[in-house]
Amino acid sequence: MTREMFKVKFESKAVTDFLKDAAKKLSDLTPLMKTARVFLKNTVDEDFETEGTHTGDKWKPWSESWKKRRIQMGRGSGRILNLEGVLRRSIKAYSNANEAGVGTNIVYAAAHNFGFKGKVSKKSKLGKKFTANMFLPKREFMRISEHQKELLQADLYIKLKEILLEKDVNKKVFGG
Repeated sequence: MTREMFKVKFESKAVTDFLKDAAKKLSDLTPLMKTARVFLKNTVDEDFETEGTHTGDKWKPWSESWKKRRIQMGRGSGRILNLEGVLRRSIKAYSNANEAGVGTNIVYAAAHNFGFKGKVSKKSKLGKKFTANMFLPKREFMRISEHQKELLQADLYIKLKEILLEKDVNKKVFGG
């Protein structure tokens, strides 16, 4: 059974315009999309490492009740959104000739990324169903800042220059 991925769409007019211009010069944007895929995955990884400060504001700290629960579970201190590392390890990067992105199939990912306040129904370990009020503060781990967009555009520009230079050299050397 395949689960739908949670994805966040990053848009930048400058990057989109750059890729449209590159498409006119290249027959295949796959190498550029691979560059974007790696950049986006690294950006998300850096947000987990810096608890949000890499692309924006630091994530809200744990609630006092969660701190106590972590201690009871023998987890003490640690990184936010990284109890066992499941969410972070679930982040997968993808690309093809037309797009690049990151996503996860973890059910609770969107609730952490956008925040959540409401009732949640669960089953206890004994199999009894119960409903609880839940609040998760917004802790965006899939975002890209304006500065990151500029860095992505620079990476894409460098990759495009490499590709065009290689094509030019091949043409001059091999006559193709």
